[in-house]
Amino acid sequence: MAKRKDGRYQVSTTINGKRQFFYGSTKKAATKAMEDYLAKLTCAINYTAGLTLYQWSEEWLRIKESTVAASTLASYKYVIKTYILPYLGNMYLDTITTLNVRALLRTLSDKSARTQSYTITVLRMMLKLAVEEELIPKNVADFVKKPKAQKMREMVTLSRAQVDQFLNVISDAELHTIFRLAFTSGLRRSELLGLRWSDVDFKAGTISVNQTVLNIEDKTTVVASTKNKSSKRTISIDPATMAELKQHRVNVSKRRLQTLHWEDHNLVFPGRRGNARDPQKVSKHCRKFAKAIGVEGFSMHGTRHTHATLLIEAGVNFKVIQMRLGHSSYQMTMDIYSHLTPVMEADVKEKLALIF
Repeated sequence: MAKRKDGRYQVSTTINGKRQFFYGSTKKAATKAMEDYLAKLTCAINYTAGLTLYQWSEEWLRIKESTVAASTLASYKYVIKTYILPYLGNMYLDTITTLNVRALLRTLSDKSARTQSYTITVLRMMLKLAVEEELIPKNVADFVKKPKAQKMREMVTLSRAQVDQFLNVISDAELHTIFRLAFTSGLRRSELLGLRWSDVDFKAGTISVNQTVLNIEDKTTVVASTKNKSSKRTISIDPATMAELKQHRVNVSKRRLQTLHWEDHNLVFPGRRGNARDPQKVSKHCRKFAKAIGVEGFSMHGTRHTHATLLIEAGVNFKVIQMRLGHSSYQMTMDIYSHLTPVMEADVKEKLALIF
């Protein structure tokens, strides 16, 4: 051990053939710095001093880029940039504690429980990989409880009569077709706007879901993938909606011929110049039409819930509905729509009376 000109004590050791130096204001402090480093190296053999959470987040996102959907990656980037890095970004990976993570949660006290929970989930995933890569010995975020989930807002759906009222207030033919198909297919907004004419089989009366349109970092983007494997599906469409789609194709063809510099993406519902429609603008139209018939709080996702609700009330099997909605599991469909089973039970009573 040697004393430096600046008054600090210096101690060194050889690790993997490389000399490492440690410093402290006293001999004891310098020795402890070396012992702490060696202890971390024992638990995490790839431990690298001086690696910040900001630096690790960049590497983590690069790794995730090839394994998740573009929309999921965009949500990770947003949460990391907006909530995690401003508070923890400059901290070294091995110095982050459960106290720091709890303090991070306190900075999000004005955010929803969902936002707080998702932020902790992303941080856990980042640190989990760091543990697996043996950069740190443990995942401190695992020891921090997520906030209790808030009660989900009750779904706003329309009755069959209200669906007719909703469609009747739409004067624009192309928007009318968008919303008619939304109600009769149960497609997600992103799936609806991502439909191509090659996905429509007029002879079979079906449509296939193969790509989506999303807002990623404030840019409307066509994504050649779906939410999950079960999202990629082919579903039947009623004859009246298919007939309207045929007329809609004629209208889109006329618009294409009349528009200079048309971007031909073969989309069923193209924007003004053939480009993908902005999902947020479609949602804005939805709220406007719902308000026109006196329904507040109705969203584009409500068209999907309405589709499922009307099918359940008509006695359609939950397994069929799961496939149409593109849910990843039967249980997921049951969990979302279990409140409607009393309607089905009443229907069973009537049928039992007819049988027996």
